[in-house]
Amino acid sequence: MPLPQDIKHLAILMPSWVGDVVMASCVWKMARAAYPEATITAVIRPHLAPLLDNVEEFDNVLPLDMKSSIFAASRKLSEVEADAIILLPNSIRAALIARFAKIKKRIGYKRNWRTWLLTESILVIKHKKPTPTTAYYLHLANEAFGMQETEAIPSLGPIESEPEVLQTYDHPIVLLVAGASKDKKRWAPKYFAQVADSLSKTGATCVCIGSPDEFELVQEVVKEANTTVHNLTQSGISLGSLPSVIACADLMITNDTGPRHLAVATGTPVITLYGPTDYRWTKYDCANDISLLADPFLPESLVADSNPERCDIDNIPPSDVIARAIPFLKQ
Repeated sequence: MPLPQDIKHLAILMPSWVGDVVMASCVWKMARAAYPEATITAVIRPHLAPLLDNVEEFDNVLPLDMKSSIFAASRKLSEVEADAIILLPNSIRAALIARFAKIKKRIGYKRNWRTWLLTESILVIKHKKPTPTTAYYLHLANEAFGMQETEAIPSLGPIESEPEVLQTYDHPIVLLVAGASKDKKRWAPKYFAQVADSLSKTGATCVCIGSPDEFELVQEVVKEANTTVHNLTQSGISLGSLPSVIACADLMITNDTGPRHLAVATGTPVITLYGPTDYRWTKYDCANDISLLADPFLPESLVADSNPERCDIDNIPPSDVIARAIPFLKQ
């Protein structure tokens, strides 16, 4: 059953990864449409809170350390005094924290033996093949709010101005993201360098972004390239300023990692390289989101995650990336 209409304060417990937070944006947009007068509070891990700085649908953002003790987390959550909470994480821990915070209405997916902790549990739709995570969150929101929305393209609110870190570079600016959470998801630095060399000849400025601990990885790209590639991994770009950096670029070329989702959310064209992670898990239905697969001929009945050798990310030739990038730069 949908949440009641008389809710005055709704909390939304956010996912634990950058990409998942972005993919869940349909939930807070639908929440605001369903409850235009209610207070809506985002509950999110502290290091991810800056992602929501420009999200206008939220009245408050509560940074909450989900790895602290359940009792400490529930005490802090109880201070919000929410009437209801939507649990986007599927863990028992998340449900326990909401229960101990004494939030009367607790809604989430019926998973991981936690149904007894929820006041409203939603059945997971089972699919025979990988399905976009956006559809997963969209279904939860439709059930929670009694809606039938079909749009799940993400957004993170308005971007105010071009960040200072990019103001010295000439457009078109191409952002290269050589990092990823796992080695198997990282395209070879020498291939990024080859792409940078080709795109620089068209007049593009190639800039590498990433976390500070990816500095040495990006330096491999810089050293392999025959043209200038700028390494901005230690330039002070924070998670809060990262969306504006991406929004002001003309193109992003990236591994399957968090910044890719920020590109889609800000409207920047993005070419994403997929190895042994099936692109269908995070697919968006928009023209500026281009997926290049290690094995584009893998049958739909197979999943890339289960075929790591066949789907080695270094099987993607730089020439394919260059061919897809140039039309965007000409635009």
